[in-house]
Amino acid sequence: MPEQQNTTTPEDRAEAAARDLVDRGLPVTARAVREAAGVRMAVAAQTARAWKEATAEQPDIVVPEVPEDVTSRLAAIWADAYRTAHAAVRPERDKLAASVEELEAEVEGLTAAVGAVEDERDKLAGDAEAAQAAAAEAVARAEAAEQAAREAESREASIKGERDRLAAQVAALIERIPNATAKD
Repeated sequence: MPEQQNTTTPEDRAEAAARDLVDRGLPVTARAVREAAGVRMAVAAQTARAWKEATAEQPDIVVPEVPEDVTSRLAAIWADAYRTAHAAVRPERDKLAASVEELEAEVEGLTAAVGAVEDERDKLAGDAEAAQAAAAEAVARAEAAEQAAREAESREASIKGERDRLAAQVAALIERIPNATAKD
């Protein structure tokens, strides 16, 4: 595909940039023309000088106020454009506002649900701590009961040993008694 050649000259681009600067109420300087048109500084300076000379030749030109009928027509055009834009945007704005309200309600509901879940979690954590404390206490009581049972078994063994010793003594004494009655 053949490339299109730019048919505008640097001078034409500088002139168009100067007109644009004036239309926007900006000063026509060599730097502004150069930046806006992308031309060499020499071309921009020549264009800026020409604009200054042209405006210096017409110092007595007084720009009159905008006529009231033009202002009223402009105001009517602006009001119509604003109403048209407002009418075009309003349904989407209302739809977005309703969507925002729904999302805010959903966020509020989810926040309440998170709060309830956190409360339940905290309650369950408290219950778990209480259960752990009760379990630790039960384990401690069981260990104490096991220790008491071991001590009781040890005393029982000791008492049985003492009983057996005393029974043997009593048996030995009893054996002696029949021998003593037989002598009588």
